[in-house]
Amino acid sequence: MSFWINFFGVLGILTTVVIYQQKDNQKLLIWKLTADLFWVAHYLLLGANSAAVVTIVALLRSAILLCQGHKWAQSKAWLWVFLFSSLLLSILAWKDWTSLLTTVASLLCIVAYWIGNPKLTRIVSIPTGLMFLVNVAMNKSFWASLCEFFILISAITGLIRLDIHKKPKEPSPLPTK
Repeated sequence: MSFWINFFGVLGILTTVVIYQQKDNQKLLIWKLTADLFWVAHYLLLGANSAAVVTIVALLRSAILLCQGHKWAQSKAWLWVFLFSSLLLSILAWKDWTSLLTTVASLLCIVAYWIGNPKLTRIVSIPTGLMFLVNVAMNKSFWASLCEFFILISAITGLIRLDIHKKPKEPSPLPTK
């Protein structure tokens, strides 16, 4: 296997694991964008075109979501642009039945990231991680398979740590007379 395939796969894993441990949506999106850059390179070098095109859409989606402070990026039309483009590109890059997995997973991720709730993103990442895992395993990407396994572990850990076992806020002391 090519050095560059391995190189981008390792960088993809390292950056992806950090995503689901973020409390802040902006930080989550920055890590997602960074990881997607590495995965696009990995998938293109591997020839896993359907995985590459949905990752390109995810990369562009993260870039737009990071610009939510600007009026032009707040339009709900972007959601439909990303859903449509992901669906269209997935159809054009169709390889076999595993392409359906990346298509469905991509559409679910687009909606979850668009909503901007890290807890929901972690929840949705579990079934989508499983779908991507099957796809990348069938495309013989060791690094992407390992990454999807780590995504599942990271999402579950983040869900437990940040959402289920959230420490309740200490009640403020009552004023004494």
